[in-house]
Amino acid sequence: MEKPTPVVEMELYIVRHGQSCTNIKGGYGIPEEELTRDQWINPPLTDLGKHQAEQLGEYYKDVKFDAVYASPLRRATMTAYTAVIHNRCSEKYVYTMPWLIECGIAEDYSAVTFDELNEEFDGRILAPEGIDVSGNLVNGDGDNDDAHRVRAKNVLSYLRERYKNGEKIMVVAHGAFNTDLFLHAIGAEDTRLFDPAFSNTSVTKIIFYKEGTGPYGFDIELCYSNSTAHIANEKHAV
Repeated sequence: MEKPTPVVEMELYIVRHGQSCTNIKGGYGIPEEELTRDQWINPPLTDLGKHQAEQLGEYYKDVKFDAVYASPLRRATMTAYTAVIHNRCSEKYVYTMPWLIECGIAEDYSAVTFDELNEEFDGRILAPEGIDVSGNLVNGDGDNDDAHRVRAKNVLSYLRERYKNGEKIMVVAHGAFNTDLFLHAIGAEDTRLFDPAFSNTSVTKIIFYKEGTGPYGFDIELCYSNSTAHIANEKHAV
């Protein structure tokens, strides 16, 4: 029986944010116990983190991303923004997606609004179609693992419904949430057999094929996971 011609619906690049001030001890130059709540939950990137994001954009310069989505938390938005500025993307914009916030954030945490985020990033933040970005962009769900998985499912469903013509999509979020998103993408959301241990600005590439057309009978292809080749200056297939 002749194999069908593979039809790519979407190439998904899942990225963890660059190194942030709370990823390193004393990142702010003050004791951890003296950090404000906002400094702890919503830190900016360190100088190294910014450099990692620049390297990310430059390394993937030959991948013309059709859209870049990011968590509205500062470290993720800064990573996405810096990456697209250093990339050959024709559109130097980032879609902010509240569903992408990190796991474990308390429900009463008040972060930024869409207008505030846009002002901070030179008017380059867009509102995704069909997603409410009014009010506070960070609506935490605490330590509710089921709620985190629902968000991951919503993100993947949203993307797969909109991108079916081979589009290349970058999603920049956080270590714990990216774990849920990754496991859901590969169909392992109910098993949780391992921790991908995503590094800062690591990239995980997954290809989704039209049903029944994937190579070797699989419609989801994990090309690579947790790659930091852009930092190590190593050659890596993109």
